[in-house]
Amino acid sequence: MVAPFLPDEVKHAVVAAAPIALDIFDRAQAVSAPLEFVSCASAPSSELAAELEYAAEWLGVRSEEILLAALGRAFGRTRGDGAVAVTVRSAAVAPEHPVTLLCATGWPMGPSEMLQGAHNALLPDADHPHSPADIMLTVDTTAGAPETPLQVHVRRTADGLTVDWTYDAARLDSYSVEEMAEQFVLALIEITSDAGALLLGQTDKAI
Repeated sequence: MVAPFLPDEVKHAVVAAAPIALDIFDRAQAVSAPLEFVSCASAPSSELAAELEYAAEWLGVRSEEILLAALGRAFGRTRGDGAVAVTVRSAAVAPEHPVTLLCATGWPMGPSEMLQGAHNALLPDADHPHSPADIMLTVDTTAGAPETPLQVHVRRTADGLTVDWTYDAARLDSYSVEEMAEQFVLALIEITSDAGALLLGQTDKAI
């Protein structure tokens, strides 16, 4: 469940210095190498779906922000601290474009700070990467052919929340993706349970 409101819940400002670029892939793209897409999916979870919906409503954020924060935590715990470019595809996020996602293992980036970072990344006036992203997060959209070496597709159905991981086997090993998937679920529980009130971004203040 969502953490109770504390006025000083966000104790650390999101890191202002530019973080190092984080490579979450096991291998670089080989020249002229064919794509070898493989998919794996989690079992539907009604508990996760309920936690996500309740946390988004209570915290006043979009589900996409919580999911993006959880992805940053999962990458941090499996690949280290840094930043990656992620394209977020969802009806609630428009226009579609790459965002810079902060990834962190833990302190000083607690659950609230991770959520703040994801919230800031999705602000309309945020700085966006100029190069195409190799990672895509899609939320409640129809999955088509994979467009990036790693695609995380979150679906909410009558059976609950399901997460599909589709990846290029030439770039990622199966055990790496399995570890990311496990950490993503744990991070989602962490964010929905322990994140507190956000600091306002510039666009929020203007509204």
